[in-house]
Order: sequence, then structure tokens, then C-alpha cells
Amino acid sequence: MNDQGDIYVLDSGKYRIQKYDKNGHYLQTIGRQGQGPGEFERPVGLYLDKKGNIYVLGFPKIHLFDHKGEFIKSLVPPGFVTAFVPDGEGNIIATSYVRADRMQNFGVLIINPDGEISKKIAEFPGIPIIKGGVTFAHDYTPLLRIAAVGDKGFVYGYPLEYKLYCADWSGENILIIKKDEPYHVLSGGERDKIINERLESIKWPKNVVEEALNLPKHRPFFNRILVDDKGRIYVKRRKSVLDKSAEEIFEIFAPKGCYLYSTKLSFTPLAIKGGYLYNTTFSEETGETKVIRYRIKNWDLIKQDVDF
Repeated sequence: MNDQGDIYVLDSGKYRIQKYDKNGHYLQTIGRQGQGPGEFERPVGLYLDKKGNIYVLGFPKIHLFDHKGEFIKSLVPPGFVTAFVPDGEGNIIATSYVRADRMQNFGVLIINPDGEISKKIAEFPGIPIIKGGVTFAHDYTPLLRIAAVGDKGFVYGYPLEYKLYCADWSGENILIIKKDEPYHVLSGGERDKIINERLESIKWPKNVVEEALNLPKHRPFFNRILVDDKGRIYVKRRKSVLDKSAEEIFEIFAPKGCYLYSTKLSFTPLAIKGGYLYNTTFSEETGETKVIRYRIKNWDLIKQDVDF
């Protein structure tokens, strides 16, 4: 969503972006399937910078359009980018796999407009590479999470530790938020579920699959970070893979790092802005995707910070 309230929806199945105004009226289609300029092969992520420019993560490329939807360029980033935020000056701050010895570590990188790494901000332990160069991701893979904090910078976190690193666009940390939480050691049921699901799709010896999965000793603390337009940070807690409920727990922090609230939702919002939560639903019967806007009744009562 841009500052005018226009809504951008990445329709990965149809290889396009659909743009609507704040009232839901169709405005524009951007992109299409293909390998040429402005065309997508595997679009999985959509991002807007502070100038309204549009970035699409479409493996193996990142595509850039201006605020009018006109194609500017594509670049092939180094490594495997899992997510990013653009800084509005042509650079992107990306979370990516970083090769280190026989490991695929997780790194936070600044990639310049030419697609080259200009700075490595941080690196965290990742997944071992077994013989043949194989690694398996799973529900508890501790992928780095990242979100833009308006036009001020970004926040990122490594899910195996409950720390949130708030940085400016140069990558310098200006605040670290730490929440003391007990570790949840993986149960036998959790391990069996993840291993058996992989064994159903690949007929390898169980010990080889376990090595490639490299399950952590404890459950990741979170699996999503969002930021609203007032700079408050929402951390989605990682629940057990055995938990079949629709309920999701979000912990909310003020812009200066104070813990404010915990709340429960039946879905994971795609955006939180202007007193609304935004989500999408897909109907298998009709093939339609709907954008749903939920009003937050107590939006004006949510604290900005806590005074001590």
C-alpha cells in the first residue's frame, strides 16, 4: 500500500500485480508471465519504497518499476534472497543465504543498484550442506525476518533468539530489543512430524533426511515481523507444528522498544496501516482472491511508547 492508500496485490498464480484504489476500485495491471523486461518467472514478494517505486522478488531476479508501473530494470542479486526492503535510493537490504564452509548461513546484506553486495550487516548460523550440496528447509528453519520502519530504516531478527535489531539504512544498529523468553525444546512429536513429512516426498534414509533438515534444539520464537505506519513492531510468535488452531499470537513493541501488548488474531495480516489490518483470501471454487480490510476499533488508544 502506498501513501495515497492505493493497494497493490501480487497475483503470483497469474504473474502480475493488480493495483486498486483505497475503495477497492481496479486501477492497473503491472507485469505478466515471461522472461523479458517487466515479466515474471516466479514472483513471490512485492515491496514499495518511500518514493512509491515497486520492487518484485521473482526468482532469480528482482524487478523494479516506477510509481506509475513503468518497468525500469531487473537485476540478479548474489546468492538466494529470501526477503528484502528497499531504501528508496536504489539499494535493497536483503536477507539471504550466505555460503560459509559447509554451511548455508543467513545474512543481512546491502545490495547496491547494480546488484552487488556493498555491505554485510550481520550473519547468523544456518543449515549444514550435506554431501551433494543438499539442504532441506522446514517449518522451523530459522529464516531471518525483516521489515521496513517507515522511511527511517528497518528491523530484522534471527528467530532462534528473541532479539530485534533496529537499524538505519546504512545498517548501523540504533536499537536492540530483547525479550526474555523460555526456550521451547522440540518434542518428539514435533520432530517426527517434520521428518515424516519430508520422508513422504523423498525416499531417502531417515538419518540422511534428519541431517539435511538440521532441526534446531528449540522452537524458533517468531516467524514474522510487521511494522505499522506509527513505527510499532508486531512479532508473530512461532507456534508448534502440532497446533492446528487458527489462532496466532502477536506481541507488540513501541517504536522505542518498550513491550506494549500481546494480541490474538485468526490470520496473519499482510499490512497494518491507518487503523486497518489487510489480508487476502483465496477461493478454490471461484479462483478469486479477495483483499479484506479490518478496522482496528481501538487504534487511537494503542500506546506509542511507555513512560517510566
